[in-house]
Amino acid sequence: MSCLFMHYGKEKVMTLAIPVAVKFLTCDHKELSHNVASYLSLAAIDNADMLAKYMDLIVSSILKGKCALARVLPQIFTQNSDPVIQHVDELVAMVEQCGVSERVSLLQVFGMIAKSKPRVLEKHISLFCKYISVSTLLPLILTMFVDMATANPVVFVDHVTSLKEIAEQQPVYIHQVVQIIGAIGTVSQVHAVKTMNYLVSLLCTLSDQSALVVILQEIKALGLLHHNLLADNITEISKLSQCGSSAVRILVHQLKDDHKKYCGQKEMRSVSSQTEGTVTIITVGNPAYPSNVVGVRQQQQSNSTRSSQQSLSKASRNSSSNVRALNDRPVSPASTLDRASLNSALTLSSHSGLPPEPVRDGVQHFCEKHLSTIRNFISSLSARIPLPAKCSIVDGRHKRYVRLNFQCGINGKHCLYGKQFFTLNTKLPKTWIHLMFLAVQAQSQSALSQQDYNVSSLKACWDALYPEKGNSGYLTLVTSSFPVAKDQDALLQEMHNVRYFDVFEFNAVKKYWACFMCNHPEKMSELMPDGNPVIAGQLKEKKGRWKFLKRWKTRYFTLSGTQISYNKSDSRKETLPVREIQSVKAVRKGIRDIPKAFEIFTSDQNYVFKAKGQQNIEPWVQCIHLAVAKANDEGAEEHQVVEDMMLHRPRAAVRDTKL
Repeated sequence: MSCLFMHYGKEKVMTLAIPVAVKFLTCDHKELSHNVASYLSLAAIDNADMLAKYMDLIVSSILKGKCALARVLPQIFTQNSDPVIQHVDELVAMVEQCGVSERVSLLQVFGMIAKSKPRVLEKHISLFCKYISVSTLLPLILTMFVDMATANPVVFVDHVTSLKEIAEQQPVYIHQVVQIIGAIGTVSQVHAVKTMNYLVSLLCTLSDQSALVVILQEIKALGLLHHNLLADNITEISKLSQCGSSAVRILVHQLKDDHKKYCGQKEMRSVSSQTEGTVTIITVGNPAYPSNVVGVRQQQQSNSTRSSQQSLSKASRNSSSNVRALNDRPVSPASTLDRASLNSALTLSSHSGLPPEPVRDGVQHFCEKHLSTIRNFISSLSARIPLPAKCSIVDGRHKRYVRLNFQCGINGKHCLYGKQFFTLNTKLPKTWIHLMFLAVQAQSQSALSQQDYNVSSLKACWDALYPEKGNSGYLTLVTSSFPVAKDQDALLQEMHNVRYFDVFEFNAVKKYWACFMCNHPEKMSELMPDGNPVIAGQLKEKKGRWKFLKRWKTRYFTLSGTQISYNKSDSRKETLPVREIQSVKAVRKGIRDIPKAFEIFTSDQNYVFKAKGQQNIEPWVQCIHLAVAKANDEGAEEHQVVEDMMLHRPRAAVRDTKL
């Protein structure tokens, strides 16, 4: 099984292997069952549809005590959710028997259920609250609670105190807590007053800009339902008018406009057919309003005076939940239209012939305003800092991290990274995601909204890395000031640490980053005279883990084709296969210094080589890079040939390839 599931990316192999592997789920052998669960979890990465056919068997095995299988559920739930929902009560009861990783997987599945059928989980809220003290489970539980509170906030009324304690003890989760308590505020007038007082009190104590955005969004939602509460607190809210975050300033400005509108105008209940000048339009799910209310506002009939409001909308609530929220949540009759007036206004708007307003979000509005500045910034920055081709989120042993992938801009015949990426596991993910967002906007003909594929993909990376910060954290990042010189220097230092600039350099003519072989094809005749990398000369070598116990030894080294060789003092010849080399790094005292030494890393050792005299070791580094790239390409081709033969796919190219 281990050998078979190494090829989890090969559909034909998995088509044969998965139906056989699932038969072992009924086996009572504990170790075998645990291993099968691991293999199926691996197979689910690229074969979720295939594995989802066996969801009933997987769920029944989990309920029989084979908890390790819970790790498979999040990957195949969307393909076949019915068996899980049917046994959700039993699966919730299994949480106590599971280990930490299995509990995480089950809560991920419960979080998916909360988005589609949140009411099936309401009876288990008290049980979930028992696990909020577990740091690895808390963000998953709170995210699930947000979706449940959006659908039916009444069930969380008894848990307000516990939620406030979480926000006080662990401020990093205040985003989710505020959203839940904000939803509770729509239950009644009494709860609205308590919620508003709590939210306003947080404005004075928090400095986190992303948290302020979430709090102001909830205040705006309550203010639309209970105008008097907004009027009582507008002075305190206005103190944030000069806040550094553009998202906060936008929301404060909107709240001031709402306050002026509520205080200076009376709500229009009906409009005569002879009325000229204004009509009442009922908009459901308009981005200028929180989705848990129906917004009522005045708009000129003239097309020239018609405009759309731009605001930071809540992505977590859609238009279908808007209507459900309006019907299900009790609200003050003084703050909303009665049912008859609502029907009358809806009828009027349907016959008015007015076109729907365009929906634009805060991100698009920000980028439209600053698009030329963004393009100039990226144009000047790209010559100094290379921008990744893509980024991905990797589940590490202890936490998730961002892996950046850089590629050669030319990708010529002898490119060092023609069939692979130069990878960097960054410690500065926020700055890189911000730069990638700005680059995407700069390359577009017009400002992109959050619905654009590239923007939403970056948002998905952000959500996976910072699930506790939610949508507001991403909005705050991408609408904040551009990375300053200090941040850019930190990125450069990170690139230097992984020796990116040993291999790549900026092509000023073509204006992109490329490997040195693509930038300098004339060196091919020098480094590869017969089609294979060749270089020879004297180097000082220091070998071993404990470098301070070793002395430099001068030897004559030869790199030819697929191996590096040298003669020892006893005339024995030592060789190092190029294919065993994992990386090569030039050693400098400072960033701008010319390297006089380089290191070669293999799986079990590292070798340090130093130039003799004033010799420059750059040709050695370049030649070894070229040899490693060539060996990797040949290895990939051979591996593909072997796989083709194993899968019984004979081709002419396979027969002609030397193994």
